Amino acid sequence: MKIEIITDTNEEDLLIKIFTKNIDNEVQKVISLLNKYQSSIIGLKDNQAFILEEENIIRVYIENKKVFIKTTEDIYTSKKRLYEIENSLGNNFIKISQSEIANIKYIKKLDFSYTGTIMLIFKNNDKSFVSRRALKNFKDKLGI
Repeated sequence: MKIEIITDTNEEDLLIKIFTKNIDNEVQKVISLLNKYQSSIIGLKDNQAFILEEENIIRVYIENKKVFIKTTEDIYTSKKRLYEIENSLGNNFIKISQSEIANIKYIKKLDFSYTGTIMLIFKNNDKSFVSRRALKNFKDKLGI
């Protein structure tokens, strides 16, 4: 296997090309690793990058035009946009507003006392609201 890295200041995103005669086990392993890397959620904190485990993510939200990832351990920032993170997350996550995604596994209770919306209370006692726009999809996903 040969690896060639070319830097191009005109290139916006990372572009990976694989040239091969046929797709064998070695190529499959490289593709698998790249897919795993691409779907990884990277959290930034104190000039360090952390690979975050999906099952530890409580919610992802936007505040002051920054994307934050709240986990069971800490709060991280992300350079990805909310929709990019949403596409990387599994079925336990649901978009509850234009600026927030919640992990259903960490919702402790739902408060229906607010007119036209639902307040979510997470197991760590954080609170969020389901927007009116996301309400139908949220209820359908939870079966309520």
